[in-house]
Formats: sequence, C-alpha cells, structure tokens
Amino acid sequence: MDESRTSPGAAPDCGTASDTFTVDAPAGPLTGRVRGGVLQIHTIPYATAAPFGPSSPVPPGPHDGRAPIGDPVGDGSGTPLREGVGHMQLTLTAPLAGLRAPGGEEAAGDVGRTAADPHPWGSRPILLWIHGGRFEEGHPSEPWCSGRRFSEEGIVTVSLGYRKRLDGFWRKAGEGRVGEPGAAPYRAVDDLILALRWVRDNAPAFGADPGNVTLTGQSAGAGLALALASDPRSEGLVHRVIAMSPGLSRGSGGALRRALGRIGGIGPDGAPSPEITDRAYRLLAAVAPTDTAVGPRIREIRPRLPLLVTATSEEFHFAPPLVAADRLPGNRFLARIIGAAHGGTGPLPPEAGDRPIGGVISDASIRASAVAVADSSAAAGTPTWVGEFRPGRGTGIGPDGKVTDGAPHCVDLTRFFGREDGHPYHGEVLSFIRTGDPGWPRYSAPERTGRIWYGGGHEAVEADEPDPWGGVRAMFGKR
Repeated sequence: MDESRTSPGAAPDCGTASDTFTVDAPAGPLTGRVRGGVLQIHTIPYATAAPFGPSSPVPPGPHDGRAPIGDPVGDGSGTPLREGVGHMQLTLTAPLAGLRAPGGEEAAGDVGRTAADPHPWGSRPILLWIHGGRFEEGHPSEPWCSGRRFSEEGIVTVSLGYRKRLDGFWRKAGEGRVGEPGAAPYRAVDDLILALRWVRDNAPAFGADPGNVTLTGQSAGAGLALALASDPRSEGLVHRVIAMSPGLSRGSGGALRRALGRIGGIGPDGAPSPEITDRAYRLLAAVAPTDTAVGPRIREIRPRLPLLVTATSEEFHFAPPLVAADRLPGNRFLARIIGAAHGGTGPLPPEAGDRPIGGVISDASIRASAVAVADSSAAAGTPTWVGEFRPGRGTGIGPDGKVTDGAPHCVDLTRFFGREDGHPYHGEVLSFIRTGDPGWPRYSAPERTGRIWYGGGHEAVEADEPDPWGGVRAMFGKR
C-alpha cells in the first residue's frame, strides 16, 4: 500500500522560468530552466534497454530538459516516454552559481548564491531521491518532490527514475538475493546502479562532490534505496542513506507469484507484449492487497552505511476500508487474525488503541520493515538514527493532498523537502546530508532512542523517546 503518488503539492516546478541555461557535462550539453538562482533539468536519459532486458548507459549527447518527458503529475496529461528509455531518466536540480556553458562562459557572478548556500564550488553535497509508488508508478519530476529548496541551500539534488512493475522487478526462481555474488538483481536495481554512475561522472560539472552522496527515498523509494545500499556495486557511490516509511515486499518473487506470472503469460525471459505483462501484473497485485506485488524483500537488505530511518505512526489509518473495519464489533480480535496472516504473532502494540486493524496493516506494511532495518543496522555496528511522525498541534499535508493534523503515510514529504514552514525535520535532514549526523542520539540497544515529531509546521514539537517501535517489534519481530 503506497499512496505517495497522490501526495500533495504545488504546481509542477517547470514551465514558469524566466531563463534557460545549458551546462557542459560529460553526458553532453544539458539544458534546463532557471528560476530564483536554481537550475532544473528534467528527465535526462541515463540508460536504455529492451523490455525485460539488461540496461546499458545512454551515449553522451545534447538534452533539452526544460520540461519533463512523461507524466510527472500522474493524471494522463504528460508526454509519451522515450522509446527504449522509458522510466530510466533522472531530473537534476542545482544552484546556478558557478555553472559553465559549453562555450566556457560561467553563470553570471554569484547568481543563486545565498546565505543558505555555504558550499564552495566543487564541495556541494549530493542528494539522490527515489520516488515511491508501489514499484508500479511515479516520476522523477513529481512536483511534490522537487529539490528546489535543497538547491537553494547548496545541495545538488538528483531524482532517479527506474523501470517499474514486472519489467523492473520480475525475478525467476533461484536468482538469489540482491547483493549476493552471482545473483541476478532486479532490473530496476541494475538501472539505478547505472544512474549512480551517471551522477558520479557528471556531478563535478555542477560543482558537486561525488564523495558526499546521500541516497534517500520514501515508501517504495525507500525500499529501493535500501536495496541499492545493500548492493556491493554501490560501494563508493553512496555514503549514507535516509529511508522514510520503507516499503518492502513479503511475497515478491515467491512461488505463488511466479506461478501467477506464468499463468498470466510471463515466460522465463519475460513477455512479448505490454498487454500480457499488464495481465500478469494484475494477477500478482490481486493477491497482494496489503503488500506490494513486486519489489525488494526485507531479508535482502544488508545495512552497511550510516542510516536514518523514519516512519509515521498512522501510515494507513486513513484508508477507507481500514476505517470501516475498525468500526466493526470485535475489531481487536480481527486485528489479531490479520496480524497473524502477516506474520505478526505477538501482542497488539499498545499504541493501536481504537484503530487496531489500521494499526496492524500499517505496521505490517511499513513500521515492521522500519524497525527490522534499524535493528539489523544498529546490531551490525552501523551508525543508525530513527524517527517517527505523530499527531499533535499544527497541521501537515496528507496523501490525499488535504490538510491533516494526523500522521498518515506521505506526511513526511513536505517536511523533508522543506515545504512545511517551521517543521524542524528539514533542517535535521540537511545536517545529516552535510555532516552525517542529524543531531539526536544514535539508535542502539538497549535504549534504542528515537526522535519523535509531534504535530506540524511552527507548532511541531520534538522529543527523544526510548524504543519508540518496541510494540511493533513485539508483534512482528519473529516474521
């Protein structure tokens, strides 16, 4: 269950610029739009592939990125994707100051340099963003995930696209786990490794430091960020990870879903037509209403980099079927049955309160993965920090784009990208990107301290709490 595609936002961050600028990069002359001292170049192709086939880098060449290619809003108003490239494209947002055009001329003076941008040329940190969307939808130029605020603060932000659904995640029996020697990883992970190399090779043209890269994502994007960071091929390309409400699959690649894929028409090496792959994907999705149909699995995640993990306390409480189910008589008994079906054999977490079914589904889908990743990371001696968003005074924006005083899935997006004025999370993320420390105690046994954010905006308050996910661990720790 991943609602990040319906997350709120401002209008798309394109088409309103007063000027354009072309950067001379190893990938070729890259043209984008300039607004407020920030350059944004949309949907640069970084790889190409046949359906279900291995990806390879796109040769250098000119690119006009003044407007996105594809459908960044998800309402059908976009443009057709490139033949052979599809979703394997990235959107780059960077401070204009210091950039050079193909003729060698530099962007005028210190245009774009502000007090919030303390980074000299060549030392700008890099933030890599992977969007969510159940591994089935999403776009690197989604307007609600724009890196503009980060770039105003001196960060070069690159949003990464990847192949989706069965094209990106179909896995045959015996292919092993992501990161294992000789294992065939998901095609989407292959794609994203090429994207990481593209960033390493081209970041210096934007004044960025390839030795200071933070990889982040939310929901399905967080699951992919963790899978990438677990892959040995990302060594040296990523230096720390932020995983917000990580979405990881329980049944992806299992015998049942492989059988359903074959019934749908997917052969050992993929399917010959979009119609067949769509039919097969619908079969897989039908048996996974509370799980992603495809995607990395928790046991494939092997933390090895400094890690910040967050979740929300009411991830899917807002979903109408769960609201209705929690009104039924015997809802706690039903929650125990549902929990057992999702591998939760322990007691219901005390915080479930009067929303036990919504709580169990939220925990099974997101919070159980968050605590498992945090626990394994800390146990391995990796610097680890955790945090959770909870209701309180002040408001945020929920996954339906409406104002909320709760803590649903996607409420973290506006806070992360600095669009919820006054919330402290953006500043703490900025510290983690720049220094590797968000500014609160590390998470480690036995205290397992985490940062809690109550409420939204200027009314948000924060506090440190011992073992904030203890109840989730007690119920789902054995699955």
